[in-house]
Amino acid sequence: MMLRDLAQRAGMSPAAHRYLVSFLRLGAVSQGPVSGRYELGGFALQMGLARLARVDGVKLARIALMGLRDRLDLTVGISVWGNQGPTVVHWMESSYPAKAALKLGDVMPLLSLATGLLFAAWLPRSKTQAMLYRELAATRQSMADIEPVLAEIRAHGAALHAGVRLDRRSRAGTDCARPRRIVRYPLGRRN
Repeated sequence: MMLRDLAQRAGMSPAAHRYLVSFLRLGAVSQGPVSGRYELGGFALQMGLARLARVDGVKLARIALMGLRDRLDLTVGISVWGNQGPTVVHWMESSYPAKAALKLGDVMPLLSLATGLLFAAWLPRSKTQAMLYRELAATRQSMADIEPVLAEIRAHGAALHAGVRLDRRSRAGTDCARPRRIVRYPLGRRN
């Protein structure tokens, strides 16, 4: 971005050059040697990464999840990618608790639940490949069978799988998840 454009967007006078000189000295911005355009510098990156390291994503997700659970009155959970696959790290029951056999630390399958399908759709294939191929072999499916499902999940930003067996007594439930929705649309805010 050119300096005059930056000053205009920030609502500053063209004397913004003095500020940029200070930011350059700090390393908060850098200037491209060929284009002369300004961008964030190494120090700004270090500050951002330091702040990001202090963010507890699961804690933030729990706060949003509580609002979702209360609004929908459904049992909800949080899974993260662990060393064995999608792993349940938090579980909140609704006012009519599900008698599910799920426990914290349980690893979810990739292909038979929406949670796993989301990970299969969004994570780099290098992370999911071994688990994905094991499950495909067990179900006698191929990547050609599952790729359209993963493409649809990416296109819609959501996965839905109804009629999931939650325990050995064959109770039915619905597994639904939306990646990115918590970030884009805070669940605690009503419009």
